Parts: sequence; C-alpha cells; structure tokens
Amino acid sequence: MKIITCWDEYRRRIVEEDAVVLLPVGAMEQHGYHLPLGTDWLMASYMARRAAENIGGIVAAPVVYGYRSQPRTGGGPHRCGTTNLDGGTLIALVRDVLREIARHGARKIAVIDGHFENRFYLDEACHLAMRDLRAEGTGGVRILKMLYAERIRPETLERVYAGRDFPGLDLEHGGVLETAMMLYCHPGLVDMSRIADEPAPAFPPYDLFPPEPGWVPASGCLSSGKGATAEMGRLLVEEFVQLVTEALRSEFR
Repeated sequence: MKIITCWDEYRRRIVEEDAVVLLPVGAMEQHGYHLPLGTDWLMASYMARRAAENIGGIVAAPVVYGYRSQPRTGGGPHRCGTTNLDGGTLIALVRDVLREIARHGARKIAVIDGHFENRFYLDEACHLAMRDLRAEGTGGVRILKMLYAERIRPETLERVYAGRDFPGLDLEHGGVLETAMMLYCHPGLVDMSRIADEPAPAFPPYDLFPPEPGWVPASGCLSSGKGATAEMGRLLVEEFVQLVTEALRSEFR
C-alpha cells in the first residue's frame, strides 16, 4: 500500500476523492511468551490496511495504546510491558484525532478496534467528536466504529477449532485465534516454541480491585495457542477483512 507523505496528496485524497480515513486503535498488552506486546495494534493496522486497499481508503497512523487490560479478557496489568491508558485519556486522545481528521476535510472516518477493552471508550470518543463537530458547524461527517473480529461465521470456527471447543472471544487472549492470525500476517514476530500449554482459567463471575494476579495463568494467556497454523490465520484474517470491507462499503457508498 502506498504511503502518503505529502500534505497536498493527503488533502487531494480526502477532499477531492472523498476517501475513507481508517484509524486503527489497539493496545500495548502482554500476549504470553510467544506473541509480541503490540499484537492488538498490529492486527488492527493490518485489517485497516487490507480494507483500505479494497475501497481506496487511507489508513491513519495507529493509536498503539489502549484501555486498561482486564484479567478476565486480557490477563490484566500485572506483566511487564502492558501499558495502559485511563479511560478518560483514551477518550480524549481518539476524540482529538477524529476532530482533526474531520478538520482536514475527511467526511468518512472508520475506527478499527483491535482491543476488546477499548470498545465503550471508543464509543464515547466517537460520540463526543460528533457532538463537537456539530457544535462547530462541521456537517456531513460520519464515523463508523467496529471491532474487526465482531463476528465469526460458524463454519469458520468449525474449521479452525476442529476437535476443540471455541473458548469465546473473552478467553481468546493469546490463544489459537490471535496466534494463527499473527502467523499469517506477521510470522517473524511469533515464537511457537514458547507457547505455554496451560489449562484455561476458571474465573469467578465478578471482578476484584485491585485485580488478583493469581486468577491468570503464569504465561498471561487465557487459552493455549498450541496447534495454531498460518492456514487457520488465513481463514480468520480473510473473513475479518471481508467483514470490515463490507461494513465500509455499506455505510460509505
């Protein structure tokens, strides 16, 4: 994908061609011993880039930090490298970026989320940015926000998790899904020899503050990535790229 380096080309694309601007948002969060800290923003950026190629869009620089990792969905904040933003900080950051993109002339903006814990804070950022733009008299702006893995077809799950139960997206932190996708998209950043084969945690139906580190397996993963392959990743990634692409085409015709 071509990198736009000049302001005048950027202006031509978003003002004259009415291109969609995609903003990837992820996190810096541990993903076990075998995946990089940047897994969430790397995958959000990949999905945004592929979808942008399909619709002639533009990918903005990613927001690489995200909302606070939670023990029951991301292993929590206990391991070195997990770098959390407060909810208000993430809202303010994304709100400012969205307003700036609109100020530049973009009228079609998509926020592509790669970190489960971000979702309601990104909702608020989009809402507040739209309220600001209306108050400023900036009309015609639409913002789409979606988690790129919002939906997985049952037949895809059957092929990827053949002979195993799908643990659900909450427990897929560092598991087969993320491992397979990274093997397909960024194989050089995956070390399959370091995958921990631990039983899935049995979380209670509540949260504690401060969080309890002992709830989470030693590796930080919530399910094992053993058995993941690049072919599994291809099935998942291509489905998610299609999902994002179809959403953009539906709302930004």
